[in-house]
Amino acid sequence: MDALWRLVPVTMLTVRQFSGGKTARLVLLLSCFPVLFAAIFVIRPWSGDPAEYLADLFRELIVPTLLPIVVLLPATAALGNELEDGTLPYLLMKPVSRARIVLGKYLAVILVTLPALIVGVGLTTLAVTRAPGAEGLWPIFMAMAVAVAAGALLLGALFLLVSLLIPRALLAGMIYVFAWESLLGRFLPGVQAISSREYILRVFDGLLDGDSAVAMSAITTIGVVILVCLVLAIWRLSRTQID
Repeated sequence: MDALWRLVPVTMLTVRQFSGGKTARLVLLLSCFPVLFAAIFVIRPWSGDPAEYLADLFRELIVPTLLPIVVLLPATAALGNELEDGTLPYLLMKPVSRARIVLGKYLAVILVTLPALIVGVGLTTLAVTRAPGAEGLWPIFMAMAVAVAAGALLLGALFLLVSLLIPRALLAGMIYVFAWESLLGRFLPGVQAISSREYILRVFDGLLDGDSAVAMSAITTIGVVILVCLVLAIWRLSRTQID
């Protein structure tokens, strides 16, 4: 508990930076974008089942494209903007450990993205419930909520690390999202095996099908990757020279 309290100053400062700018509002707007597609389905329902439509919307739009973009924006800004603006040395000169800085920034990313994502999938589910014959949608919502939580934690750690390694991390992240996750990750088995989309969908499908072993296996893998990314981010920040 004491360790969590130590993260509060860095976390709250970063959250205020997100809230004071456009990041938090853009994250919420993008998270709610699937509601538009749900509304179109309700107004002009196709012959498909509403539950299948909701699950397909999650698999084909939210996971490969919207989820990574929503997390990418604050995750690359948390430390990347300070690197680009030249303000990071001032932060590093403070009597705060590198681990506290990285973990505090990471927690801020999660606090901004995860509630917005949950609200987005919740409103999308609520909209689809208005379609004729919509039944059994809330178990799908619960599976989506757990999956987006796992995805936000995973991608938040990954993009935070990328922002410390690559200049113009936002651009690099966009290329990754559209080229790797949205395009190659759909069709190439080798890419699928190391795609965040694959493991997030394993969590979703495992929970939806009642196969807890598959879901827990994917969550365990995600947890390991998160730990590795955060350790590497702390190491990289510790190597940053103060000019």
